[in-house]
Amino acid sequence: LIERQLRNADQALGRQPDAAARPTPTQYSLDMLNVASRYELPRIIAALKARGHGTLCFHGAPGTGKTALAEHIARELDRPLMVRRASDLVSKFVGETEQQMAAMFREAEAEKAVLLLDEADSFLQDRRHAQRTYEVTEVNEMLQGMERFAGIFVCTTNLMDSIDQAALRRFTFKIQFRPLRPEQRERMFVVEALGGDEAALTESIRARLAKLDQLCPGDFAAVQRQVQILCETLAPEEFLAQLEAEHRIKPEVREARGMGFLHSA
Repeated sequence: LIERQLRNADQALGRQPDAAARPTPTQYSLDMLNVASRYELPRIIAALKARGHGTLCFHGAPGTGKTALAEHIARELDRPLMVRRASDLVSKFVGETEQQMAAMFREAEAEKAVLLLDEADSFLQDRRHAQRTYEVTEVNEMLQGMERFAGIFVCTTNLMDSIDQAALRRFTFKIQFRPLRPEQRERMFVVEALGGDEAALTESIRARLAKLDQLCPGDFAAVQRQVQILCETLAPEEFLAQLEAEHRIKPEVREARGMGFLHSA
């Protein structure tokens, strides 16, 4: 109660709460998300706005836009975004993790916030593979919290295959996030590196972008953060070189190179 009163006081004074949206180094657009979903994102957002409740599971590789979409949903619904991570809830004391889960849902409902739980697989892992009793009780508490929660709950995970089946059934929408499609890579490069000048997109740049099949919006954000911190402007070729460097360090790319080397040997 005291924490809620302090947050309300901060908002009244015009201060940003800890759940405020992060500054975005890149221009945001739903068109720059490559998702697999039965329903189009604008339709899902409109339904959440009309109903005021729903549970969503965002799964996919890091940097594909999962957290950014949760922030976008909160803005569209004109609600605060409350972000919690596994590390915020885990306690070494027996039973305290479950208490903090329950408190998380109560606080989000009281604040009428969009609740985002990052790394949700930590608490929604398949109970058939649990080795300790507390692992089962944590999953049970999370499932009960999802059942009781009357607001909008978003979970993000990179490990969809490990999610408990009962948890999967409780998600209204399950949305897979994938790396950018070729045309999305080009469009985002035009916006972020060329200042919107599509005529400056040369065939050489197109060819190099075509090779970056694991490129994500987060990679563009990483380069833009470098630009902002260093207070410099990168030429298109330099911007692309930085994108290629971000692409090379991805696990999927490193593993593919290793397999290719073994195959050629």
